[in-house]
Amino acid sequence: MTEASKPSAGVKLPPIEKALFLGCVIPARLPFVEKSAKVVCKDLNINLRPMKGAACCPDPIGIRGVSERTWITLSTRNVTIAEDMKATDIMGLCSGCVLSLKHANHVMKHDAYMKAGVNESLAKVNRSFKGTVQTVRHFAHVLHEEVGLETVKALVKKPLVGLKVAVHYGCHFIRPSELHQLDDPFFPTKLDEIVRALGAESVEYTEKMLCCGTGVNMADPEIAVKMNQRKYKSIQQAGANCIMVVCPSCYQRLENAQRDVKKVFGETYEFPVLYLTDLLALAFGHKPDEISIKSHRPSPKALLASIGIE
Repeated sequence: MTEASKPSAGVKLPPIEKALFLGCVIPARLPFVEKSAKVVCKDLNINLRPMKGAACCPDPIGIRGVSERTWITLSTRNVTIAEDMKATDIMGLCSGCVLSLKHANHVMKHDAYMKAGVNESLAKVNRSFKGTVQTVRHFAHVLHEEVGLETVKALVKKPLVGLKVAVHYGCHFIRPSELHQLDDPFFPTKLDEIVRALGAESVEYTEKMLCCGTGVNMADPEIAVKMNQRKYKSIQQAGANCIMVVCPSCYQRLENAQRDVKKVFGETYEFPVLYLTDLLALAFGHKPDEISIKSHRPSPKALLASIGIE
């Protein structure tokens, strides 16, 4: 453990045990998100147990649109892997993954008909839902509900003063609200509170709750790029200098669509897109190379240098 990864003096962190569900996109395309998450979880004394054999969550848009039962069956299979590990809590880094697994775990506990049908399908691969997993939470939910923002503040070694962050909540992080019950689904504040706890500014902008466009892009790329143009323009007008996300699909879309908008509309936007755990790691004193900041495009190197992080 490096000096930077040691908890600040006087900060006592009780251990938190989590079965880690990574999903598909992070390990396949954004491994640096996994890297920063594991660095931060070590600081927070969150013990992560990999869910070996887990598959796609699956996606709560595409698969669900074709067959609700198939979506729940595949999600439940992942939940049973955590059950076999004797894990009671699952943590994810993707809003869509968390929604899929959380919804399946809830439905299987409250819908006897669905449970019977899904278990009949799972029996073909020697699996069965037992109902022993108590919680399925996004990492950001864990910060609020189990770690606490006072603990986060106590671990900050390098306040991110000078970062003006456009927080992007996305579609699945707080909705459906009756399932997540974390924040106001129309005027959320939880992610903004984390940003401010790190010393950065959370910038309000008019298109804060606009979808990243990932799902729309599958059906109509022309509409999606117009959505992205609106969002970037709103962020620029508000004076933000970077975007923060909590979902790998949102990350990819909001990073890559900057090129699409330039191509279609001739407008140049160069907002570094950072994942929540990137900001936490930097604020906790870790160097950019420890979390592969160089993998981000547009590069946040100049922005970080401007606030004293080389």
